[in-house]
Amino acid sequence: MKILKKIALSVLLMSTVSFAFSVDYTALATGLSTGTVTKSINSGLNDFGDELGFSVPQAAVQQNVYADAFIGKILPAVPPHFAVGIDAGLTHLNTSGLSEAAEALGISGVNSSYYFPVFNADIRIGGLILPFDVGFSFMTLDVSKLNSMDVTNFTAEFWTLAADIRYAILEGTALTPALSVGVGYSYNKGSFGASEDYAEVNVDYDVQTIYGQIQLSKGIKIPVANIGFVPFVGLRGVISSYSNDWSWKLKGSIVSQVTSYAQNANLSLPGTSGAGTASSDGWGGFQPQVYGGIGFNFMLIQLTASVCADLRHISGDTQLWSGALALRLKL
Repeated sequence: MKILKKIALSVLLMSTVSFAFSVDYTALATGLSTGTVTKSINSGLNDFGDELGFSVPQAAVQQNVYADAFIGKILPAVPPHFAVGIDAGLTHLNTSGLSEAAEALGISGVNSSYYFPVFNADIRIGGLILPFDVGFSFMTLDVSKLNSMDVTNFTAEFWTLAADIRYAILEGTALTPALSVGVGYSYNKGSFGASEDYAEVNVDYDVQTIYGQIQLSKGIKIPVANIGFVPFVGLRGVISSYSNDWSWKLKGSIVSQVTSYAQNANLSLPGTSGAGTASSDGWGGFQPQVYGGIGFNFMLIQLTASVCADLRHISGDTQLWSGALALRLKL
């Protein structure tokens, strides 16, 4: 019996020591009571919520980008003009705020920089008689299995629905380029989160985006090989409205550990969880963007590569840019 008790005590001691190496609950209790830990968590999550307010619009407007500034009219035209396809891309996201909040709770492995993927389907239809075209795109994705974070449990979910319309100022000929102006709208929602057995952080974002753009393109055909190239460049002005809810909490046995220590040390513990909202307070946050790339045409197939940079947030920690590659069937 004594041997069994010694073994049980040894196991308990080893698990306690192992847990102590994971999370210093005494330091956590002290930090929560003084407000230093809470301030670090709240500040980090709020900063990350604001970061999503202009990073998500960047990713959204870079979807459904066509090399041709104008694809042509659906009527009257033979054959009618339309295109459908899929595209994949990456948008750089500054996750230092999320990393700061996670580390304050003892969650390690959340990187300060992340490239989140974009996979979506789109369709573009030519106008009726007038020189315009309309585009729609949709994306839903859970990239928790594709992430590059080192944290054990990292989640990232995206959902986007977008539409735009473009009007051709110049329709483009064999000698002249195509030039169009357009406006678009996208609705985006999703979440980012990181967790361990003892704590978790989460941000649910809800972002709406409106933009105007001007795009110039010029098709270059090689008749003998039946292929062509379409270099293009454009400018956008983007405004957005966002309300991104964030939350954090301790969970499991760490809650009782922290609470017990605070009571024994006569510390005032305001709580072991928190929540807030990072909001734009209406429409605003003008984002000038420049984008461009090249389309490669072979028969009915168009492969388009594009990049986009946010001129207000291209430097510093944010470094907001996107890249995309699209494959489409185009008439």
